[in-house]
Amino acid sequence: MAKKPTKAQLAQAAADKFRETVLSLLRVTHPDWTDWEWDWLYDEARRKPDYRYSEKEEKVLDRLIFNSRSFGEYAGCMVPEMIAVAYRHRCDLDEDGQEFVEKLHGWGAVELKRRQIQRLAGICRRTERIGWDPLKDEVARIEAEAA
Repeated sequence: MAKKPTKAQLAQAAADKFRETVLSLLRVTHPDWTDWEWDWLYDEARRKPDYRYSEKEEKVLDRLIFNSRSFGEYAGCMVPEMIAVAYRHRCDLDEDGQEFVEKLHGWGAVELKRRQIQRLAGICRRTERIGWDPLKDEVARIEAEAA
């Protein structure tokens, strides 16, 4: 009969999983991390292997996982279609918006991270009738937090 893992072994396994997740988020293709999120991820990745992560750190990681999810459509509109709409009107945007749209166009993006697709939808709404989309698990997350 196999021995039951000790508390220390369970804690180490949880820490290893946390660190593995942090490292995987650092390897996300075309991320949209803010400066503080990059800093946080790098700081967490540099921690010693025996470091025990706090509940607050776990909540931050959960939020980053949530924001790292990719979507290929928004309110029934496919990402390439939305990029084409925004690209036609890119010169009407401020410099930051124009750079954002040109970057997405240059990638040939077919999927975007949560914040990227929401920003793109907002840009498209200026000239097209784009609906609102809860991005699938958003509603489930809000309901879980309320419970």
